Amino acid sequence: MKSRLNILFALVSLPLIGIGQEAPTLAQLAERAILKSHSLANAELDIQSERETRSSIKETYLPRVEANGKFAHLNTEVLVDLPTTTLPILNIQLFDGNERFQSRSNLWISDITASAVLFTGTKAPKLGKALDHKIRAQEIMLEKGRQEIIDQVSTAYDQLALLRQVQLVLEESSRRLDIEKKTAEKAFGYGLITSYELNKIAVAEATLAARQQEYEGKRGLLIRQLHQLTDIPVDSLDAIEHTLHPYSLATNTGGIDNRPEIAALDAAIEANRYKVQAERTHWIPQVQALARVGYYGLTDGSLKTPYTLPVSGQPIHLGANRLQAFPSYMVGVGFRWNLFDGLQGKRAVNKARIEVQKAENERQEAEELLNLNLVKAQTEYELANKQVVTGQTRLNTAQKALDIAQKESRVGLIKPAERIAAETDYQQAALDYYQVVFNQRRAAYRLLMATGDLTLEKLN
Repeated sequence: MKSRLNILFALVSLPLIGIGQEAPTLAQLAERAILKSHSLANAELDIQSERETRSSIKETYLPRVEANGKFAHLNTEVLVDLPTTTLPILNIQLFDGNERFQSRSNLWISDITASAVLFTGTKAPKLGKALDHKIRAQEIMLEKGRQEIIDQVSTAYDQLALLRQVQLVLEESSRRLDIEKKTAEKAFGYGLITSYELNKIAVAEATLAARQQEYEGKRGLLIRQLHQLTDIPVDSLDAIEHTLHPYSLATNTGGIDNRPEIAALDAAIEANRYKVQAERTHWIPQVQALARVGYYGLTDGSLKTPYTLPVSGQPIHLGANRLQAFPSYMVGVGFRWNLFDGLQGKRAVNKARIEVQKAENERQEAEELLNLNLVKAQTEYELANKQVVTGQTRLNTAQKALDIAQKESRVGLIKPAERIAAETDYQQAALDYYQVVFNQRRAAYRLLMATGDLTLEKLN
């Protein structure tokens, strides 16, 4: 949550007073997307929840104070079968066989109890260490989420630039076709070209119109996507006119040491190791201190006996208006020593060890896959660079061919159909080149992600 507040402060500090009037940069788009991300917000809430759990472990040794109160009405029949006894003087036999007594009373109990854990067998501090490493792993994985958002935003941003380049190519072709159409219509009027050749220009115009409609639809969708990711107004996004250039990276891009997954798994392994240590403490005694002050009262008590007085014959009933014990104090220290728990502690230790092995296996597998992904990303980046060079050469050749075709068309050395073919070849070469540049930039960003170095500072 603190990192999100830092990003928010940075955004407020940016000169974006005219965000609704100026086109945002790629870095600003990425920052806004990171700040808005619901998945990152939930991940940070998960971390906050774990921190609350960590705080509860630290508070294990704080005293607990509770107040209790109870009231009960007792009404019971007591059956007594004891050896017969005769009362002296009264000559009354007691407990002659089974005797039944009727008892009735009101019971009042209240107390305040304070207890404090003095020693947990070292389990609490070790569980705290395990949670510290777990939180560390979650914090590291936030960086992976941020990099994924940066990649998503930069992809949409580059797609906008690609569409912008496509629009420029189409506009240039449209202007040249307008000039060519006027020339062809005059030539057709003089009978110098056929209707077939004139129709070639109409077909080229229709193709351009279709591509223009496709461009507008894709651009509108991309702007909506960026708006959904960043909440930046659509009119600001519509003002973006980013020029597409190849992204150059150093030859030695490093390894996977900066990948957040590796550091997160290392932290997870440490967390599970501390969990093993915590489970091993199941046999260590735990000590607790206890203090209590209470009130115990009995009111309206009565006991009906089956006996009668020898002279009057009145039944013998015993009663108590009030019996009270207050204040009643108790202070002491107790311990619990689990001498044998039915092997449950041993099973818990074994399960914790299995989790350590699983985490180590996941770390090894992740390292192998990330290294393979790095090799793949490096290969794709090198191939993309070669394709940029080839695409540039093809574009230059098509441009020269188009220039020659324009000159020869003006003096009538080639037919309009051949001139249109040169225009089409140039269009396709230009569109292919910008697509190759877009692919090269994506390959560069994937390589940065493969090394864990895709940060806001690396955006280009």
